[in-house]
Amino acid sequence: MKFLLPTACIGCGKFQGYRICEKCINLLKSHQKNRCSQCALICNEAHGICTNCEIQIPPFDQTICIDCYGGLLTNAVHDYKYKHRVAIARGLVDAWLQIHKVNDLTSNIDLLIPVPMSSQKLNKRGFNQSWELCKSFSKKLKIATSSSILYRNHLESNQAQAGREERIKRLKAVFHINQNKINSIKNTRIVLIDDVMTTGATLSTIAKLLKDFGAQSVHNWVILRTPYK
Repeated sequence: MKFLLPTACIGCGKFQGYRICEKCINLLKSHQKNRCSQCALICNEAHGICTNCEIQIPPFDQTICIDCYGGLLTNAVHDYKYKHRVAIARGLVDAWLQIHKVNDLTSNIDLLIPVPMSSQKLNKRGFNQSWELCKSFSKKLKIATSSSILYRNHLESNQAQAGREERIKRLKAVFHINQNKINSIKNTRIVLIDDVMTTGATLSTIAKLLKDFGAQSVHNWVILRTPYK
């Protein structure tokens, strides 16, 4: 059926039998070098941690992405997020899993959690892009997931236009833990799923909250990383 009903590659757009072609996968693999293991920014430090993370260690333990914002998959993420092409989520997850060694990652993970969306924004957009990615990861990797552990108050200000310090300030008291789910966090190795990591303020705030409630570790799996400094 994949030859009778070909699909367009989410990277280059060429029609072929898979959601992402081999050429685009190889290109994405070449972009994985020299990234900070903490925040996934491109860095030149030989030991794999950028200067910013050495000076101020983030609350999360690791960040893994597959491309920079502005790179090969940017249009695919835009179409997915803003044009309601929800099926693209499966292609993004397929690409992510082809690039990273799954067995090395999943052996230390207990639970996948999406970055939550406020009810106002969810009603406006119609779906939470992080939750769709999270469900796809969960299905393919056979790892538990939940969208009811975290919830988020609506934030009127535009986060996209704010710097890191301003984002952190705005995010205080925005995220909360479902009190009925506290036991599912304690001593748990958690992965946060999101489509784009910009300054890291949102993921830092959530990671700190989860660890305050007893999470053993918090890792970030994202599709794109903005080359922000």
